[in-house]
Amino acid sequence: MNIELLLKNKLNFLFSSCLKIRNYILIYIISVIFLSLSFLNTENYLNPNAEIILLLIISFFGIITIIYSFLREKELHNIGFLIILVFGILTVFINPTLIACDENEHFARSEMTSSGILIPEYIEEKGYSVHNLFYQLDNHRGETFLGGDFINEKISSENSFYSSGYPQNPFYGYIAQAIGILIAKFLDLSVIWIMWIGRLFNLLLYGIIIRFAIKKAPVYKMPLLLVACLPMAIYQAASFSIDPFINGFAILAISYFIFIYKTPFKIKKKDISIFFIAILLIGLIKIPYVLLVLLILLIPKEKFESKNTFIISRIIPIAIILISMIYSYLYASNQLYNSERDVYFIQNNVSSSDQINYILNNPFEAIILFLQIGNTIPVMINDIFTFSHMDWIYASRLLSFFYLIFFGIFSLIYPTNIDIGKNNKIKILILVLIIYIGTFFIQYLTWTPVGLNEIQGVFARYFIPLLVLIPLIVNVGNSKLKNNLTIISFIVIFLAGTLILTVSKFY
Repeated sequence: MNIELLLKNKLNFLFSSCLKIRNYILIYIISVIFLSLSFLNTENYLNPNAEIILLLIISFFGIITIIYSFLREKELHNIGFLIILVFGILTVFINPTLIACDENEHFARSEMTSSGILIPEYIEEKGYSVHNLFYQLDNHRGETFLGGDFINEKISSENSFYSSGYPQNPFYGYIAQAIGILIAKFLDLSVIWIMWIGRLFNLLLYGIIIRFAIKKAPVYKMPLLLVACLPMAIYQAASFSIDPFINGFAILAISYFIFIYKTPFKIKKKDISIFFIAILLIGLIKIPYVLLVLLILLIPKEKFESKNTFIISRIIPIAIILISMIYSYLYASNQLYNSERDVYFIQNNVSSSDQINYILNNPFEAIILFLQIGNTIPVMINDIFTFSHMDWIYASRLLSFFYLIFFGIFSLIYPTNIDIGKNNKIKILILVLIIYIGTFFIQYLTWTPVGLNEIQGVFARYFIPLLVLIPLIVNVGNSKLKNNLTIISFIVIFLAGTLILTVSKFY
């Protein structure tokens, strides 16, 4: 009788599980059909072969991701890794040549790194030494693998020059992309594989970092996963951009902060080492994010294993901030002029020293300008969830609107299972605002014409890591509202929507 009852219960469980997963898959398929009909235009229907194949591929892998997430619902680190790989790989191949934000310049720096040029040397009136393969791709920016014969060209080994190459960025942010380029060269593949494999290795590094970050955090895993799988974050990860390195290590640092704050054990030196290293690595690239190191100040003294460990935890942040500032002032800022940006700076009267003098001589105007930064917050919030990309503008207000609502509701009610207290929430909010304003201030000094009454050169994608901290600040979650599969399904639907939007634009 007990065996029959047990068998009956298992059958009921399997039936309810199949019904549950069927509903999620059905919602996903309906969403894909709806988004396809919303985005595809007359030109897409005239010759729909590529569109049909790509939409079927997107649908298939989305369903596979949902099924895996159902079977491994508690393994959020593996689910996040799978989402990044699946939709990142689709993005790698579907996205046209060097279309991501400044991807051509990041590609140039990656190619230099693959050639062993770790510190690029600028040659007057020529630029930086690159192989001609750079132009084999750059001359076809915006073209898909269906768009021309260039994809069959053999990789050129001839030398050439390019005016820019992000010389201010440390080389380690391009190692993954460089390995991909080297593999394509070693295998003597056609030129398109240079881009594809380079993108794939950048994506793989990002996925590995995020998987480790989610796994390390004892709680708060879903907020880490959600931001890591933001459409713009995966879009950047599936390119040559250095942004996924910044986003990945920033999320890793926040994950370690959560671990340190939540762990019931005494904090050892090795526990905070990765936290400090991750922030130093990103601080040398995006200096405002070096201030994430101040999160360690929220950890009470009694949690450290010894007095020395506590003292070190207070001294190292100062050292990291100083190192980042010295690197930025003495090296990175000067390297900006060794590029095509020098022409822009001269033509538009951009000068950090002159801008500082303007602030000192016109303090009232400067105060008014920086008070207006508050007006940019709604714009940046909208843009960070907007599916549009630089030179090739294609956007969906529908997706952006619903993603904003989705993220807002998630941040408010999804249980974080970590109570940091009201005072610490205020401190983290202040830190977020300082990083936000600091980013504007740096762009005001390094990119904005002297005396201009608006700050130029600030993009929403710069603030992706800050989104990780938003649920920590505003959350009022209830454990009864927790449903990981529903959230994951929404993530998959929005990522599929991004790809459908890309297909409708370029195919």
